[in-house]
Amino acid sequence: MTKVAKQYKEALDRADIQKIILGCSDIRLKTFVMLLSATGMRAAEALSIRFKDLDLDSIPPKINLRAEVTKTREGRLVYLTAEVVDQLRIFELQEQTS
Repeated sequence: MTKVAKQYKEALDRADIQKIILGCSDIRLKTFVMLLSATGMRAAEALSIRFKDLDLDSIPPKINLRAEVTKTREGRLVYLTAEVVDQLRIFELQEQTS
């Protein structure tokens, strides 16, 4: 059987990601897109995050991904950028007031 050549998948550049984020009208979607683009985590992992998994006050700020939500079933820490931390704080405030 002939082996099929894999196609190279080109990653989005910073400008493309900024356009996507600016196009998000919903704060939940904007936070989700920023989290995915800054961390590289899988969508299902990001959707499973709880507020108690966030450690935004530590240096560096991080998320504790629980083993049961990862593909490999091994927990890990995901470190966050300052922009994502700011967005998560805004989102958290909105969720608390809703």
